[in-house]
Amino acid sequence: MRFGMDFGGTNLKTGIFDDDGSVIALVEKKLSNFTEQGDLLQNLISHVRKFSEGSTIKAGGLAIKGLINTKTGVLEDDIGAGGLLAGRDLRKAFGDALQIPFVVENDARAYAWGEWRFGAGIDSKVMVCLTLGTGLGCALVVDEKPYEGSDPLGGVLGGHISIDRNGPQCPCGNFGCLELYCSAPAFNQKVKSRHPGLSQHEDALPIFFKGIENNKKEYVETLRLYQHDLAIGVVNVIHAYGPDTVVIGGGVMRSSKFILPYLIENVHKMAWTFPKNKVVITAAKLDNKGAALGVAFHPLLD
Repeated sequence: MRFGMDFGGTNLKTGIFDDDGSVIALVEKKLSNFTEQGDLLQNLISHVRKFSEGSTIKAGGLAIKGLINTKTGVLEDDIGAGGLLAGRDLRKAFGDALQIPFVVENDARAYAWGEWRFGAGIDSKVMVCLTLGTGLGCALVVDEKPYEGSDPLGGVLGGHISIDRNGPQCPCGNFGCLELYCSAPAFNQKVKSRHPGLSQHEDALPIFFKGIENNKKEYVETLRLYQHDLAIGVVNVIHAYGPDTVVIGGGVMRSSKFILPYLIENVHKMAWTFPKNKVVITAAKLDNKGAALGVAFHPLLD
């Protein structure tokens, strides 16, 4: 059995998986459960020990936002945990707690590896994976390996490719980043600003897509704007990385049946590939377990 934990932007997902990748146990909790009192790392370790009690686990991993040195297991630039885990040797902490080989990986890269090994990217030579969640993750798998490039951020910054140089400034320092337009919070805010009747809802997207399903014409233009922005981002990563497959996941893609057809049509109109239209663009298959599953079967554990 394998253990995987996904420290996301909002929730913590913890799973135990059989050797074929099937789920034995999977639980999702709010990060606030672990950050409000006490030491975050010790809270996570206590959770992991309790969750895995009674299971014979041979290897495991943690997927987390930020700049990870996968060779040392140290979180060098802590984005997702508000600085509470920065500089700490997470590989040793969790490996010692569980007494197993352990790896720590960037969450977007772990998600991509999960989709390549068990999901929508199986058999791809070059796969780009975008995740439309609290942020906008990006990662590559090239020739059966997660791609890192010359530093640990190689390939994971697709969300910070600009789609509008005159757009708002991103916290990263760039202007008009794809993440500012196509992450779940950005799309949610756009929907509420264009449709004030939905503004009282914290998460307006489920209601918005229900309206799309019921052919609410006033919602269609908003969806088209989102699809067009996302198409520009997908075209950019196609031009940058030359994939044969683009997998798109994250919470927004639970409504993929409304997003994908028009998106694919626009990407194929704009993307310069040879032959034309050769890139497969598809929804992720692993839903919320992708990063936990991917890090549980990280190549460094084999």
